[in-house]
Amino acid sequence: MKALLVGISAKYIHPAIGIYQLKANTTYDVDVIEFTIKQDNNLIFNSINNLLINQNYCLIGFSTYLWNIEKTIQLSEMIKQKFPNIKVLYGGPEAGLDAKHFLNNYHFIDYIIKGEGENAFHELLEFLDDKRPISSVSNLSYIVDENYLETVFKYPDLSKIKLATLDIPDLANRVVYLESGRGCPYKCSYCTASLDNKIRFFPLEDVINIVKVLMEKEVKTVKFLDRTFNANMKYMIDILEFIDQNNICTSFQFEIVVEKFTDEAINKVASLKNKFLRFEIGIQSTNDIVNEAVCRRQNMTLLEKNLLLLNKTNKVDLHVDLIAGLPYETKSSFIESFNRVFNYKAKELQLGFLKFLRGTSLLDTVDEHEYVYSSTPPYEIISNKYMSCEDLQEIHLVEHSLDTYYNSNKFTKTFNYLIDNKIINNPYLFFMKLSINMNKSSLYDLFIHFDGYLKHEYFNEYPYLHFLLIQDYLDHHKTKPKLWYDFQIDRKQRKKLYTKVVKQTPLSLDTLYKNSIIYYDECTDKIYVVIYKDYKATTYLI
Repeated sequence: MKALLVGISAKYIHPAIGIYQLKANTTYDVDVIEFTIKQDNNLIFNSINNLLINQNYCLIGFSTYLWNIEKTIQLSEMIKQKFPNIKVLYGGPEAGLDAKHFLNNYHFIDYIIKGEGENAFHELLEFLDDKRPISSVSNLSYIVDENYLETVFKYPDLSKIKLATLDIPDLANRVVYLESGRGCPYKCSYCTASLDNKIRFFPLEDVINIVKVLMEKEVKTVKFLDRTFNANMKYMIDILEFIDQNNICTSFQFEIVVEKFTDEAINKVASLKNKFLRFEIGIQSTNDIVNEAVCRRQNMTLLEKNLLLLNKTNKVDLHVDLIAGLPYETKSSFIESFNRVFNYKAKELQLGFLKFLRGTSLLDTVDEHEYVYSSTPPYEIISNKYMSCEDLQEIHLVEHSLDTYYNSNKFTKTFNYLIDNKIINNPYLFFMKLSINMNKSSLYDLFIHFDGYLKHEYFNEYPYLHFLLIQDYLDHHKTKPKLWYDFQIDRKQRKKLYTKVVKQTPLSLDTLYKNSIIYYDECTDKIYVVIYKDYKATTYLI
């Protein structure tokens, strides 16, 4: 009695945690295999085919999401055609939230598990092993005599569920996913998390023990999957304190609701010894009418206050989100949100585009707001009565230049100066103009494009911006890069600069000649020196 579970991820670094959770919480013999969406269907099919031929599997299960549903459908149909006796199971949010649709339209699917599947999966295997009736399998959907049937939905007891994080292979080279709780207290109509308002937590000791092992293994990145990590402030603080006392080099990512932060919690973040946190904050819109339309109750005054205080601690990297295409959000009001949020100086500002996810109540408002959206994943907005297709295409251009220049963190010094000195009056317009003719992908070409843009738009400030841009360019290489800017000095001038550098730094002439790139800025009378050695850049500003 064996089962095979298949995960198809967007990238290798993102493990299919769901299939490991199912395997960890059953006593039956279960194998797991992972692929990525970029792998050829025939290659994946051949790998699965070899397993099915050589092993006596009774069931094959797939974890379904927006990014893999089409590939999963193609593969599972191929498998069912060759192995008609094997049962095909779907789980995950894409199939689980619209089980009737998938069972009625894809007859090669035998079962679908809705919601959390640890108990349901084990119970299904017991049914296939003739140890229980199918009606007693929780959270299950299936077809009998062309009739769609569902069993009773149950939440598993998290105190009895094993977290499978440490079972994932090659942890050091992947983004490691971990849960401390499930459920979300909010009811945002566009989000599948709104369908589960029952907040539950795993035993704190279990979570702490896993975190301890991950830090000891020096895992690079751990992302908590909790939709609202700070739903229980004490629980959150206990985890943060443990991490702070024991962390070596691991970065931890959490989704938080920033308005819920108390002064005590902000002070706790400020008191941390090391900077290892990344907080993801969904703002979505600063327009109260827009937020109310999607059942969000957002206190912008408190949100802004807490976000700025957290940023001021310099102990956490902030990642904030906006969504284009929400009800009542016009292009003008979206620009207002963008400009306001950009000036918070979060490390990343992500522009998302509204998606019509299965099971969400937003689907009930499509006609009211005249939404047009893609019928295939990821079901993204095309237009509505407030924004035209052209408006959204323009925002896509802004998103591209924002990601390329600001979110890449390759132009840090330049943007800090632009923002701190209030040189960018309209951030949205800044990135829209920057997107024009931005058709180069190499770092070298991106710097040339940005330099030309700054010279054209900010001529008076350009000399110093040019100097900062050169610093950013030199900082983001581990070996001597090809120079995109002009800097010609003769042997006499070079000797004079090197002599000054040697007097004011611990550097030797030999090091300067062998390992340095040097730039002298006449406007500021400053010298910028970068030493490239052992695949590391060390900088000096003199």
